[in-house]
Amino acid sequence: MMSVGTRLVVSLHGIGGAEALDRCERFAADMQARGVALSLLVAPAELTDPAVSDWLLRRRARGDFPVLHGVGGVFHNAESAFDAPRFLPRHEAGLWLAAANAVLEARGLSTEVFAVRANRVSDGTLRALRESGFGLCAGPAVLHDLRAEATHRVDARVFTGPRGEVGRCRALRLGTERSVLAGRWLTRLAVSAADLLAPRRRLAVADAVDGALARGAVPVTYDQLVPRERAPRPVPGTRGGIPNPDPLTS
Repeated sequence: MMSVGTRLVVSLHGIGGAEALDRCERFAADMQARGVALSLLVAPAELTDPAVSDWLLRRRARGDFPVLHGVGGVFHNAESAFDAPRFLPRHEAGLWLAAANAVLEARGLSTEVFAVRANRVSDGTLRALRESGFGLCAGPAVLHDLRAEATHRVDARVFTGPRGEVGRCRALRLGTERSVLAGRWLTRLAVSAADLLAPRRRLAVADAVDGALARGAVPVTYDQLVPRERAPRPVPGTRGGIPNPDPLTS
């Protein structure tokens, strides 16, 4: 995990539907013009629309990065379980992840980053992610480095809070600026396709990004935060990479 300097991650979620894709494309183009690649959070259910898959592939070719966003649509009630995966056992999490991974890989969108809506993730879920080849698990306020087995508290700035719309937009801009000026190693902005409906919010995100870049932040995707040293996966007939003399117990 990078630890020196200020990095800026801008993520986009809620992708899907023709109108949403149009908004997402305009936003992605605006960010690309600023030299900012996006981390594109996608749930497997959203990939049932070929237009979404095609758009994600085009954006990946331009430097944006896909992130598996939960496992919704793979199994019944799977999303609700991953929304609160505090007690999820390793075996069950592994089954869901295998199915979700297969959906992304079949569309050429393989990834090493998983995004979850909850911050309290069970040890079983983290083990399943690690064993499935993921290097990073991103939550709203934490990042789990699955290879170093370390947890970093880094809030993602979003349009929430008790204030009115003007106050929320102002808080996003000022919060981003303060994070960069404080020299924090990472600043995160999380934007939804629904946010892009509001001109005030689009302007607030653009202002926040411009301010961060002007103050020296370096734009990265979640993929660039994953350590390149990838632990080898066990092969069939082995346990942890060590030959198993009894394949029936593998």
